[in-house]
Amino acid sequence: MLIEKWLDIEGDQLYCLATERKESQETLVLIHGLGESHLCFADAIDWLPNYNLVMFDLCGYGYSPASAISHSTETQAKRILKALEQLKIDDCFLLGHSWGGDTSTLVCQHDTKGIVRGFINAEGGVHAENIILSQIIAEQYSQLSSDEFSKWVKGAGFSQCFSLSWGHGAGIKYLSSVRRCDPVVLGNTASEIYAQHATQDARGVVRWGQIYESLPIPKVYFWGTQSLSGCERAEKFISTLNNVSFEGANHWVQNEPSKFYQEVDKFITKIAQK
Repeated sequence: MLIEKWLDIEGDQLYCLATERKESQETLVLIHGLGESHLCFADAIDWLPNYNLVMFDLCGYGYSPASAISHSTETQAKRILKALEQLKIDDCFLLGHSWGGDTSTLVCQHDTKGIVRGFINAEGGVHAENIILSQIIAEQYSQLSSDEFSKWVKGAGFSQCFSLSWGHGAGIKYLSSVRRCDPVVLGNTASEIYAQHATQDARGVVRWGQIYESLPIPKVYFWGTQSLSGCERAEKFISTLNNVSFEGANHWVQNEPSKFYQEVDKFITKIAQK
């Protein structure tokens, strides 16, 4: 059975979709990326039947209205921690895709109660070469009026530039989510991600990547070889991390759910058995 609710987090409404919780099962919290929604993890319901699954739509995305307070990544991360507290989840694993990996990195950083036992960062923007899509959206946001940008996001501009040109199922799910999001929130978030370029160190590792590598909890980085094709510095950095590569996969490494969720289960099971 699936349960959906909108959590009141200090006046903001946060959409939550979860499976019925069983005490005998591990809990996995899934955080979507830029422009995304819980749709990007819909396959988890089929492939991880033995887990308590919790999915959020971050404020301004999916079914969650724009925040009255802030859409900064740090605020979104702290909002997730408050949501976990409200749901009485004090022990879980965390999986974030793309910007969701960055948001989840900050969740782990601010988790002073040790709620998160392990973290899977799937294609998060740890390196300057990881955040090209955000650059394009941020540039459109800075160059167009609010109305023009909204039409670009909801219309052919975004779809032709990204989703429809990719020709894969994840892109269609992505387009469906983008057309639900608040364009201004999307533009603000993309601009914040793109601004990470200015924080990179000599290796090209951005601030969120530096925080990720310093996290003391068990963690693993999932990445697609096609996604980082030709990005030698990014691949070199990722090779220094505990990582799992998906041969031939694009940015949406969960596009092959059987392989993706098998690795998710493998990582969590290894930690849970210790």
